Amino acid sequence: MIWGGIGGVVGLLVSLLGSLVGILVAGFIGFSCGRRAAVVTQRAGALSGLVGGVVAAPVYVLGSTLGALLAGRGIGAARIAGTLSEVLGTQVTADEAWTFFLLSLVLSAVLQAAVLILASTAAGAWASRK
Repeated sequence: MIWGGIGGVVGLLVSLLGSLVGILVAGFIGFSCGRRAAVVTQRAGALSGLVGGVVAAPVYVLGSTLGALLAGRGIGAARIAGTLSEVLGTQVTADEAWTFFLLSLVLSAVLQAAVLILASTAAGAWASRK
């Protein structure tokens, strides 16, 4: 029983760390997109970075979210519920756990898109300064 609980906690932590890493990587990808867009296009730097970020964000967020969703399905709602019940000290049903997991994916996707677009815009503006 204890190994199942430890495995659930490890799975939950890996899932949360995956979202955090996704947010950090979004900044690097956004910076790269914005810098390249500013160099290649004839638009003003910040505008080209913004456009580059808006174009790249949906693709990045979709891939990242689908990967996390598949990992969550692999863990299973029952194990997620068990882990949340142990960590929170209250009973969490599998349906509630799955809802919390999906809401966390939505929040992570919004944060990733925001970070990517902001980093892209800033990089575009920075690349045009010379």
